Amino acid sequence: MSPDDTIHRAFEIIGEAISLEPDDFQDNETWKFLGLGVNLQAASASDLSRQLEYKITAEDFQKHPDVGSFKSFLRQIVAGGGSPAATNGAPAAKAPLPEPENPWEGVPKPKVPLSVVLQGKPETAQTTVFLFPDGSGAGTSYNTLPRMGPNVCLVGLNSPFLRSAEHFNCSIERMARLWVDEVRKLQPKGKPYVLGGWSAGGYYSYEVTRLLTAAGENVERLILIDSPCRLYYEALPSQVVAELTRKGLMGASGERKAPEWLVQHFTSTVISVESYHPVPLPKEKVPKYVDFVWVREGLVKSVPESGLQVDMNVKVTRFLLEPRPQLKTEHWEKLLPGAQYKFDYMTGNHFQITQPPHSDSLARILKKTLGCA
Repeated sequence: MSPDDTIHRAFEIIGEAISLEPDDFQDNETWKFLGLGVNLQAASASDLSRQLEYKITAEDFQKHPDVGSFKSFLRQIVAGGGSPAATNGAPAAKAPLPEPENPWEGVPKPKVPLSVVLQGKPETAQTTVFLFPDGSGAGTSYNTLPRMGPNVCLVGLNSPFLRSAEHFNCSIERMARLWVDEVRKLQPKGKPYVLGGWSAGGYYSYEVTRLLTAAGENVERLILIDSPCRLYYEALPSQVVAELTRKGLMGASGERKAPEWLVQHFTSTVISVESYHPVPLPKEKVPKYVDFVWVREGLVKSVPESGLQVDMNVKVTRFLLEPRPQLKTEHWEKLLPGAQYKFDYMTGNHFQITQPPHSDSLARILKKTLGCA
């Protein structure tokens, strides 16, 4: 077989273990994200060795922890006629690359504007609220919010990789660096910032807060909209993403399923979230006000009756699927010590937050929070 045929066959074998086709694998996806745990790695290594007739061990999955590096490893094996361990020594595990000084280095020009003014005018509004997107990457999703009032401007931040998720391999922290200049450009100098975000947008708003306060700016208010803290909640497993997509529950509206670009961007976001480990803000940099907005509904009324094949031992899976009590700070207080916390609860489930009529519920909370109810 040619090297390409060998790699294709290898990913057929690996895919059998986790119910994926060879073309479904993305180079930036990790084995952890894909659900190929230690036991499946050992079984897959045994199957690969037997069927491809090259020596492959479970440790090779550890040394090459993502799809792209594992493909390179396989190419080396084929080119060398056997395991690299038997020839030039096993390649070292791929270390994370240091982030470039210029965060835009290697990032293609965005296909959509980084920011969209959804309501009001930033130059005349008393308060400008910057809202960061969930895993879809679309800040324009907040466009469904009813008008806040004459003195409020809403700005939605779009992902630089919206409609081009194949290039999205940035960390949460680097994404914040891609956005921070856009935020500063739209805020009159000296005015305190109000930042917020839904789901992963909460992580982005937190990291932009870090960048702004480190530069001496004042972030007065942080609004976290159904954003599960990474100190406690896991990244969403790929199996859950696949199941929600299969059932039409992820980002769906009415009878329409989520578009492919949204699913691709969501998947890339989950990979970034997997490696995101936030650290606390210094107490003197913490916004004065931290507002939590939670939904209380789950995506389904009953997981067994829904037919979803998911592991309910994963906390973030329960967070999405099951009805909840009235959540409070949920470990965010460890990252944001000393703030004045406020809690509100809106209608709908996690993926309905910006869908009418639930967007009306969110708008009422935001109006009250901003003092324009």
